[in-house]
Amino acid sequence: MKTNTFGKIIILVISLLLPIVALYGYSYQVSVNVVRQTVEESNINRLSFFMSQMELMIEQLTKFSVTAGRDFSLREYLNGRDSGDEITQLQRQLRIYEMLNMQTTTSAWNNQIILYLLDSKEVISTDYSVHYDDNITHSPTGQWTQRTAVSFGIKQNLFSQVRRSDIPNLLVEVRFTEDNLRNMLSLFKQRNQREPFLYKSGMDPIVSYTADRTLVNKTSEVLDSMNLAHTGSSTITIDGEKYIVNYILSSSLGWYLIDIMPIQSIFTPIVTSRNLFYSSIALLMALSILATLLLYRNVQIPIHLLIRGVQRIRDGQYSTRINKKANNEFDFLISSFNQMAEKIEELIDKVYKETLRSKEATLKQLQSQINPHFLYNCMFYIKNMANLGDKEAVTAMALNLGEYYRYTTRSEKTTSTIREEVKLIRNYLNIQQLRIQRFRFEIDIPEEMMEIEIPRLLIQPIVENAVIHGVEPSLQFGVILIKGERGDGYYRIVVDDNGPGITEERLEQIKKQISIPLQEETGCGLWNIHQRLVHQYEGKSGLNFSKSPYDGFRVEVIWEE
Repeated sequence: MKTNTFGKIIILVISLLLPIVALYGYSYQVSVNVVRQTVEESNINRLSFFMSQMELMIEQLTKFSVTAGRDFSLREYLNGRDSGDEITQLQRQLRIYEMLNMQTTTSAWNNQIILYLLDSKEVISTDYSVHYDDNITHSPTGQWTQRTAVSFGIKQNLFSQVRRSDIPNLLVEVRFTEDNLRNMLSLFKQRNQREPFLYKSGMDPIVSYTADRTLVNKTSEVLDSMNLAHTGSSTITIDGEKYIVNYILSSSLGWYLIDIMPIQSIFTPIVTSRNLFYSSIALLMALSILATLLLYRNVQIPIHLLIRGVQRIRDGQYSTRINKKANNEFDFLISSFNQMAEKIEELIDKVYKETLRSKEATLKQLQSQINPHFLYNCMFYIKNMANLGDKEAVTAMALNLGEYYRYTTRSEKTTSTIREEVKLIRNYLNIQQLRIQRFRFEIDIPEEMMEIEIPRLLIQPIVENAVIHGVEPSLQFGVILIKGERGDGYYRIVVDDNGPGITEERLEQIKKQISIPLQEETGCGLWNIHQRLVHQYEGKSGLNFSKSPYDGFRVEVIWEE
């Protein structure tokens, strides 16, 4: 019976291995085709993304030239040339330079905008080395051309576009150097076995800083003899080695973005894998006979013990352990089974870990509910101040509002330092001071507390309540005081206002509401903060409410050290 079983196992192993070999030979050919197609599609997608980024930057520069040619300060300067007021004209010219500087620095590319006044042959540019050139009037307008010119005193290869402005006798030229394209090509390459470059028939290719120029030049020679479509892929041979060439045309520059990759680098891992597979099959054929002899002794008995142990665990006997050593790989399984049984026994006794996970999930949910609600009022304020011509108020509101939302929309961390929270509070109160203009605030938190980590957006909602319910309803001049304290193993941050305050009944109602599950009629701001403190710090942490010494309302944020 043992001999028959052994023979059956040998036949079974051979029957399993032969179809695997045949199927693998077929799948190898399929894999080669799929990998080739996938690589080509992936490369085309990468080229399309690169091209879209480049086209976006070029389109941005084109818009810069249009905007610069329509600037009001430029019209003022042109209209005032005959006035004889040289100082005013100089001031207008300075404003034009400032406008040009702002336009050029907005782009991530190194670029220049040059204004040519045809009637006076005058040049306005931030580049001191640019001079008026009569040939500029013969340049094709609205097209990007490659040429060599002096920029900031250095002769450079650059791309240039000349546009006629809506203002008569005014040409606007925007330039960017080839270095911008080289930088993008270098980032695109990133040590991969590929060679990206920009190609145009009859022109020197634009390559990355680490390019293999010999390979690029030979590829360009092959491309010169090809009729390239807008986008596509082709296989070429250079020095006996095959390469996949993917290309896509830039609609703005008229240059092709080329990406060349050796085929060998793509298929070498597949060929190596195939050879290893066939070698493994041959070795498995030899070892399978020996393996069948050892199956019963070294596998069947340990499996039987493991099955019996699992059955006992299923029946609730969590103290079950297997003492036998198989002296083979099953030692690991038996040891793992014993560890698993021990862990199950420990986990049953420590269910509180799951409770901690639930608390963490609840904390994240509570934090996600805190959002600012005064954006529209701030935008309305900016609009009104802009209509009144109060630029300082518009600037102050925009800066504080930007800093405020930069912080509140940041989600990479669930905690922050008290210093960061204080900065947010200052931004918020500065915004409210601009709007209300009848209150002041003071923040007095010791320096040793500034670097303490606390949950994000913990204090700002309390200060917001002080403004909305304390300062705004009150007819008197408002005061908001924020103070930090440490003592008796706790940290405290106290927020006072001199508003109308609340009744004792309402105070008791708030204390009760923040300690029970959230109801539809319950405001979620103070409830959120109290629940976050309780979940994260436990103990006596939370919010405390009382009447302020300044006749208003006091909120104390308390947490354990």
